[in-house]
Amino acid sequence: MDHIRKIVQRSGNPTWQVNLRKYGLGRPQFETKEAAEAALADAIKNRGAGLNHGRRDVTFAEQAEAFLANAADALAEKTLRSYRGHLNVHVLPRFGKRRLVEINTAMIKSFLTEKRQPIPICKIVSADPKKPRTINAADFDAATMKKWPEQDAGATRKLSTTTVRLIRATLSVVFQSAVDDRIITENPVAAARSSRRSRKAKAANRVAVAGERVFTEAEQAALLSWCSERDPELHDLFFLLLRSGLRPGECRALGWCDVDFTKRKIRVDFSVSDKATFGPTKTGLGRSVDMSPALADVLRLRMLKRTKRAPVDRGEGMAELIFSNPSGTPLDDSRLRRRFDLAMDEKAITAHVLYDARHTYASTLLARCRDFVYVAAQMGHASPKTTMDHYAHLLPGVDQSYANFLDESEANWQRFGSYGRQAPKKPEMIAKTLDSI
Repeated sequence: MDHIRKIVQRSGNPTWQVNLRKYGLGRPQFETKEAAEAALADAIKNRGAGLNHGRRDVTFAEQAEAFLANAADALAEKTLRSYRGHLNVHVLPRFGKRRLVEINTAMIKSFLTEKRQPIPICKIVSADPKKPRTINAADFDAATMKKWPEQDAGATRKLSTTTVRLIRATLSVVFQSAVDDRIITENPVAAARSSRRSRKAKAANRVAVAGERVFTEAEQAALLSWCSERDPELHDLFFLLLRSGLRPGECRALGWCDVDFTKRKIRVDFSVSDKATFGPTKTGLGRSVDMSPALADVLRLRMLKRTKRAPVDRGEGMAELIFSNPSGTPLDDSRLRRRFDLAMDEKAITAHVLYDARHTYASTLLARCRDFVYVAAQMGHASPKTTMDHYAHLLPGVDQSYANFLDESEANWQRFGSYGRQAPKKPEMIAKTLDSI
């Protein structure tokens, strides 16, 4: 073979030399031909995985741009914007010009640690003479900037835990794409996590699920009453969210052809982004959602009163949207949120967003049926575990009389046991629908 040749040393002992210069490994020698062939096979197998000289010059910025281009069709538009934003603001200034093979886990850990630290800030004069602009103190340039007269001494700002987590996720997906492309052998971000040995570290690393803000019955009634008088379309949309658990984007993409009044089913296959583009649902899977009788009545009445509007192409055929602009296009996300904020302000309700209607649906339905599998299927969760992680804490507790067993003496317990007394009854399934809210 051209890559392996036999060399006889001065002592007379033969060795086998392997030409691995094209892989950046020189010309190692081995005592047997079998060992030389094995080394050559390993070099060929690892070609491009950080060993190929032709791929070792790929920078992080080049790989990040390639990842965003390749993921354009696979990821949601909002997710891509999030990745690009964190890359431009946080990641590329540090790693953009570095070669991928040079970046290791220690560098990643140091970078993430810095992002968790408070950052000194200062105020500078902006284009608006009445308002200052806040920047990092390290970015202040005395030659081109002028400080605002009133400064808070020692002022700092700190990135939120969620922002740092998203920065780490952005790093991870770029490096994983490099692993898939066989430019590097392993993802250095995978090992860049804090120690989990101590109790304090476990508490710090625990990912806390954000508290779901559920509308109370009084808040629902107040908002629906205001909307029925001032904004009937928002009334129907908000009622649909409360009774179906749809995401707002899925609701805006819903067409009349998706509603089956006979079977009381709603087919959910599409979602609309904040840029008014159609795409699949968040999990990429369609689902059928059951309609309560009251929801069916609201949608049926809306269909009878509707004004015919031009159908739109959702990517898989034309459909007339249930909620749309006069031209038939999807409702604008920002305008819809402003309309809902107006209703909240008029009724003096705070600390809620439109998405909280989905949390309200889940918590109400779980409290009354306790079937995580059913609720997960209705909400379009990829797994019932997702439903349990987010909403299990909202369930009412089990029968408190179980704790009474702790006061029983050992003698009585040995004498009667669990067979001598009636066990406390578990709460019965409440067979009420969401219409009783």
